[in-house]
Parts: sequence; structure tokens; C-alpha cells
Amino acid sequence: MLEELEQSKSLSDLEDTDTSKLSDSQQSYLEELNVPSEDWTAMSDLQKDFQLDLILERCDEIGVKEVDSLRGKNLLSSEMLDELNIRLEAPNDMVQIEQISEVLANCEEIKYENWQNLELSEKVDLLNDLESQIARIEHRPACPISAVDLRSDLWGGYNQWSKSIDINSDYLEASGKDWDIYKEVLDTLVHEGRHAYQDYNINVREVHPRHSEVSSWAETMGDGKWEYWNDCSTELGQRLYEQQSIEIDARNFAADVLERMDVKSQS
Repeated sequence: MLEELEQSKSLSDLEDTDTSKLSDSQQSYLEELNVPSEDWTAMSDLQKDFQLDLILERCDEIGVKEVDSLRGKNLLSSEMLDELNIRLEAPNDMVQIEQISEVLANCEEIKYENWQNLELSEKVDLLNDLESQIARIEHRPACPISAVDLRSDLWGGYNQWSKSIDINSDYLEASGKDWDIYKEVLDTLVHEGRHAYQDYNINVREVHPRHSEVSSWAETMGDGKWEYWNDCSTELGQRLYEQQSIEIDARNFAADVLERMDVKSQS
């Protein structure tokens, strides 16, 4: 409860430092460090890190506490902002759930009456756009999403090596005619994105605010005490799979997001 109250306070502080209120000199101060997209791509990781550190120092000086609020202001390129975002601590789960559910609830195309009219390729494009927004909220790189032929017992999956998300093409096709399948597709989007978040925290950079949870995920996902159990061919195997820390976390996280999405959609 204390953690939630502290997070709420920081959100209030962010509202008081609206970047639209930055002076011309403050905006110029940030814009001085902007690097054109083509030049940014050519920079080494060391050069990028140095430049990003300078930007964060200036943001701190002028009171910009949420780097993502700079989007659309033409002060820094989108590539630089994406790189900055994945280096910063992510909001706690309560805030992530609220923000992701808000993205889904406000997306007109994802509403069932509109989703029904989309072609398969359009559904995949829309899911990729939503994944990009979810990834920004979770402070991780976005995963490419593809419609793939999978076994009928698989909704989809996150590939830890290619950093991509596959969704069963048969269920994507059927989701326009069946409400329950449609909701499972949305659940899969959020669930597998959470696995990408877990992987990023374990194997790339820890941005999750609770280290103890990341340690628990690491025990399961790889190089840990148990390793990831993925044999669901028996009833016992299925139960072992479902009770792993990363599966419990992803399942609960996705359920909370969809529940909040439904509440927001009805209000």
C-alpha cells in the first residue's frame, strides 16, 4: 500500500511539470542534444549512452520527470526517445495496468464491432501498433507480432531468442466471429508482452521497480534454479507449467489489464 501511495504522489508531480510549459530557452536546451535519425543509427552504443546521459541530466535540470512526455514536440527524435525510455525505471504494475488498459479502451479499431470487419493482415498491423504502445509503457523494446500456424492448443507465444511474439493465425481469423476467441487474442497480446518484459528485465536491463520479483522470474526463465517448464503433455506437466512464477505473473497481469479495459470501455 505504501508503494502505491508513493507512486500516486509521483504521478501528481508529473502533472505539475507539463512539458508544454517549458520555456523557449528550456526547449532549445534539450534540442541542442538532438541527433538526426540517420546519424543516430550510425552511432556506436558507447556514443549513444554518452548522449543519452547528457539528455537525462538536462531533463533533470529543467524538471522533466517523464521523458515520454517529450514525444511529438520535435525536440528529440523518436529513436532517441525510444532508447531513453528503455533505460529508465518502469512504472509499478498498478500504473502499467492502468495505462495499458487505457490504450486498449481508447483504441476504436480494437473494439469488437470494428475488429470483426478487419482482414487478417489488418489485425496483425493493429496488434503491432498496440504492442508498440504497450512496450513504451513497460520501458522495453517492442516485439514484432506475426500470425503463425500453430497447434490448436496454442494461442501464441513469446520467442526469447528472436524477441518476437507469434499468435495463432487460426484464432486470429476466428476472432472476428467469436467473442470469447477475440478476448483470448487480446489476453495473448498482453500476456506475451509481459513475458517480453520479464525477459528484458532478466537478460538485458532491470527496469522493473521490484528486484525481488525479477529474481523470482529469473529462477524460472533461465540460468536459474528451476529453468522453464514447458512440457504440458500430461496433466501434471500442465499444472507445473501454470504454477511457474513467470506464468502466474503474466496470467494475472493480463487478466487485470482486460478487466480494467472492460471497466473503462463501459464508462
